[in-house]
This record gives sequence, structure tokens and C-alpha cells, in this order.
Amino acid sequence: MEKVNSKLNKNLFYFLLGLALIRPSLDILSKVEFQIYYNLPIINPNAIIGGLVFFILSIFFFINIKKIYSTPLFYPILLFVGLSFFSIFYSIEIFTSIREFIRIATIFLLYFLTYKLIENKKDFYLLLKIILISYVLPAIVALIQFVGGWGMSDDFGGFQRIYGTFTHPNLFAFYTFFILGLILSILLASWKNKSLIFNKKILLISIGISTFLLFATYTRSALACLVFFVLIFGFLKYRRMLLIGLILFLVTYFLSNIFRERIWDLISLDPYGSIVWRFRLWRDILPLSLWQPWLGYGIGTFERLTEFYRGFSWGSLEAHNDYLKIFVENGILGLTAYFWLIIALLFKLFKIFRKNINQEKIFSLGILVICISLFMASFFDNILRTTALQWNFWILLGSWFKINKN
Repeated sequence: MEKVNSKLNKNLFYFLLGLALIRPSLDILSKVEFQIYYNLPIINPNAIIGGLVFFILSIFFFINIKKIYSTPLFYPILLFVGLSFFSIFYSIEIFTSIREFIRIATIFLLYFLTYKLIENKKDFYLLLKIILISYVLPAIVALIQFVGGWGMSDDFGGFQRIYGTFTHPNLFAFYTFFILGLILSILLASWKNKSLIFNKKILLISIGISTFLLFATYTRSALACLVFFVLIFGFLKYRRMLLIGLILFLVTYFLSNIFRERIWDLISLDPYGSIVWRFRLWRDILPLSLWQPWLGYGIGTFERLTEFYRGFSWGSLEAHNDYLKIFVENGILGLTAYFWLIIALLFKLFKIFRKNINQEKIFSLGILVICISLFMASFFDNILRTTALQWNFWILLGSWFKINKN
């Protein structure tokens, strides 16, 4: 029986590695929508993949429930996911809520699976390498888009923005920051370490390419995450990072008219820019949420509400604010559960940071800063909607908590 369980865990680990590797390259498939039957909701290949993964992981979850409950963050995750499931029963769009629940639940089921399967640092470093490799194909596609001028036209500025294998430049930008933050953390942690697991030259080249691609997305909130990352590491230890970061910013600012316009649009609050558009969206939707303040309208219903009250003529229907979206869909209770999850996560990461020493302490700081950056960016973008990022983000956290268990 023990051999059977060991083989099953090994197969599940390879399954997990495969998901972490290919999901970022498949994000673009979300645009391929079809309808199996005329009175059924429209779906896409990623929804089918997510549904199959959800089914497999649900079986794993209920079989191992006695062991999973001791996983870090179990109770805040259980409350948040439980409230999301409960919202299906009073949702204004039942099928939409079911689909969104499956997407959200799958993210955290992957976290539980990872925590269960990771056994040692060897497993962790293998998983970390797979997550980094998962960026290769999206990066190649993004470079081709940049060279060929085949990016996505910006709704407000009309310029081209690269998006790789993702459905939108913002989604690609935040995944790029996630990967870039990991690479920088690895490089800084291993700079004086002779027994390297990662090659320094490859890391330096990867940093250069990913930084360039991040700038080429022109996603200000993702660039703000990078600035925050550099500031934290620069002030705490690496002063040279501050100088390099400042030089890079100034060079980009003076050489790129588009980048300069994006900065001034942010500072001047251009009434026709995306920042003011966000403020207007939040102003229009926030009063609506007060009609259902405690439980909201059901998970995944924000876009339908926006469509009903504002229509398509005002642009995108997405919230561009994870916290407002959760408040509208799951009410005060759902938002409280999500804040509990964030606080518990950051507290756990901070404890690991304080405990670790030398290279591991630096890498611990990197993961902590990445998390804080993404949660801050959630005030202005759809971070929780970036499924590929959320999958690998929580897979990484599950493995990191496991190797720091004691």
C-alpha cells in the first residue's frame, strides 16, 4: 500500500509540474470561445482544462482531508472558498458563479496539492525551475510581437503593447514581474554562493530580457511593483540596485515617448486616460454594492452588473480592483475572509523571513516583497483574475511553506 501511495504521489507531482509549465502558454486560449449546446453557457478550452483539474484535485482533497487541514492558511482559505461556493445559491448568474467558483477553488486546491507533495528542497528547486521555464514560450512570443509590431493596441493611447501568450498585456506584465522578482531573488541570494543551482549568466540574461519585456507592456502597476521591489532591496542591503534602477528609469523615460506619456497621464490624471476611467467605474459601481452589503451578488457577477448599469460603450467591464470586485460579489463577509487570508499569508512569510539566515533569508525577502507588491497592485488591477499567475503563485507558496515547515 505504501508503494502504491508513493507512486501515486510521484505521478501527481509530475502532473503538478506539467500544469505549472504549460498553463502560462495556454492563457491565450481563453479567447477561443464556443458553445457545446445552444442553451448552455459559452466556454473556452481553458475552462475545460480548469474543470478537469478541479475534478482531479477535488478527489485528492477529500481523500486527504484529514492531513490537509493542518496546512498553513487552511482556515482562511476554507472560509473564503466556502463563501464563494455559498454565493452560487443566491447569485444573479448561477452558471457564471459556478464557473468562477471552480476557477477560484482550483487555485487553492493546487496550493494544498503542492504542500502535500513537496518532500524536500530538491523537489522545491525542481518546481522553481519549472515555473521559471514556463516563462520561456510567452517571452519568445512577446519578443516576436515587439519586433514585428504585432502587439495589442492600447484602448486609450493607440500604441502597441506586447502580451505574449496571454489575453491582455496587463496579465502578461504581472506574470513577467512575478518571474522577474523570483530571478532577482535567486541571483541576489546566490551571488556569493559558489555551489550554484542556477547559472549566473543565464540569470543575468533572463533579468535583462524580462525587464525589457515588462517595460514593453507599458503596464504602470506592474512597473510600480518592480520599483517597489528594487526600493525594498536597495534600501535594506543592495544600494547598487537603486542606482541601476534609477538609471534604467531615466533612460527609458527620455528615450520612449510612450513611456513618458504614460507617466504624465498618471501624474496629471488625464480625464480621458485609464486611471480616471477606473475612478469613474468604481464611483458608479460602489453604490450598487450597498444594496447587498453583506453577501454581495454572487461570485463572478461583477461584469454582468457593470454591463447592465454602464453598458459596453464605457469600455472594459472588469473591475480593475480585486477588493472592490470581491466586495460586490461576496459582500463584507467575503472581503473580510480575503483580507484574513492576505494578513495570515504575509504574517507567515514574515516569520519565515525572520527565521532564515544567509541566502535563504534573501530569497525569503524576495517572496515576501513579491506578495506585498501583487496585493498592492490588486487595488488597481485584476490580479486575482490572472489564472496562470495565480496557479504558479500559489503552487510556489505551497512548496515554500512545506520546506520551511519546521
